[in-house]
Amino acid sequence: MNKKSPMTKLTLKDFQEMFPDDDTCLDYIRNIKFPERIECPRCHKVSLFHKASDRKTYACDHCGNPISPAANTIFQHSPTPLTTWFYVIYLMAQTRGGISAKQIQRETGVTYKTAWRMCKEIRDILSEDFDKFTGDVELDESYFGGKGKEIRGRGAENKTPFFGMVERGGKVETHVVPNVKRSTIYPIVDANVSKGCTNLY
Repeated sequence: MNKKSPMTKLTLKDFQEMFPDDDTCLDYIRNIKFPERIECPRCHKVSLFHKASDRKTYACDHCGNPISPAANTIFQHSPTPLTTWFYVIYLMAQTRGGISAKQIQRETGVTYKTAWRMCKEIRDILSEDFDKFTGDVELDESYFGGKGKEIRGRGAENKTPFFGMVERGGKVETHVVPNVKRSTIYPIVDANVSKGCTNLY
């Protein structure tokens, strides 16, 4: 998550429908960090990775090698549920960090020590000043929403479209968008990606 997090544009109802449980939150992180298919670090095959049923990891379809979307993020090694992390990010994004650790403690039920640490780490992210993307930049769109009977996957009804940009070895940025048409996506790319970058879809 960064200072341009899509959570700044969501109502509480929207937020709760989009991130109803930890699996949905983890899937969101996975889709932001990785494309649909990635080269497995172990077998070196370009593969799909599917969620392990009892762990916060995704396993390679070919060899079973796991990847952890939470690795190298503020969520790594945290016993606090992802839904709680996402809710605190949502609250702080609405007020640009103007919420105390005591209020987070009251609203989420975590200890004051945990609330203070979460506030500090999230404030550090929300206060970063990002320059334009440079180098190799991966661009992708996805759809997120609560679990239900609607059709799954690209273009699914009742889901919210997101557009994301990932700088190889660098930062990540996501946007809530009304649709994924070129007329919507291209202005975002022009405003945030430096000229001369290699754009990888």
